[in-house]
Amino acid sequence: MWFLRSCCIFCTGKARPFSCVSSLMQVFRQTLNPTTGRAEWAAMDEDYDYNQEVARSSYTDMLHDEERNKKYKAGLELAIGRVHGRGQRAHVLDIGTGSGLLSMLAAQAGADKVTACECFKPMAGAARKIIQKNGFADKITVVPKRSTDMTAGPGTT
Repeated sequence: MWFLRSCCIFCTGKARPFSCVSSLMQVFRQTLNPTTGRAEWAAMDEDYDYNQEVARSSYTDMLHDEERNKKYKAGLELAIGRVHGRGQRAHVLDIGTGSGLLSMLAAQAGADKVTACECFKPMAGAARKIIQKNGFADKITVVPKRSTDMTAGPGTT
């Protein structure tokens, strides 16, 4: 299952085209037609429920990769321990948080603050709920945008 985001720029006037430029973001879903064997793209409604798509996606593969997750946990514990050993606060940035698993591992390992970035808004919403239900909402902030659109510094995201 693949998703494609398309940004279309259009203008209704000719006199001053740049004064009326607006953008429309549309999400397309790719499926495999079982009859023809061909990939097909379908434009999805703004209110489309991605829960089942996410459940069948690579997010679940990563969640169930026990060896990968154990290594991330050990690395986070080591890095956060070193930062605390220097007497500093540990701030973790999780780019592409998905379900929020690595953010929660960082919080569990003692991170003082975790910023979880996820540009796929349905997944960011799911991560926010998962993080809250697991009791980490006080340490983890989910930012629903691309990491390249974030800014660093006090009071910014």
